Amino acid sequence: SEMATAEVGLKQSCHLPVTPDGLPMMGKVPRVEGAYVATGHSCWGILNSPATGAALAELIVDGAATSVDISAFNPARFYR
Repeated sequence: SEMATAEVGLKQSCHLPVTPDGLPMMGKVPRVEGAYVATGHSCWGILNSPATGAALAELIVDGAATSVDISAFNPARFYR
């Protein structure tokens, strides 16, 4: 096949999740009952994961994130 003889132009072993506006998406997924998302943190995902995890846990369990304001990261901003 062509793939077997194709020249490799680039090798990459990672994926950098970034949203169109550069801000993460954290919160309820619109129109999907019970679905939540926390993605798009770019290279800062590992660094921000403790706060992200805490905020999402609060949102899921208590209905609101109270330790940090995540309103700017609402996934609904892409559904407007």
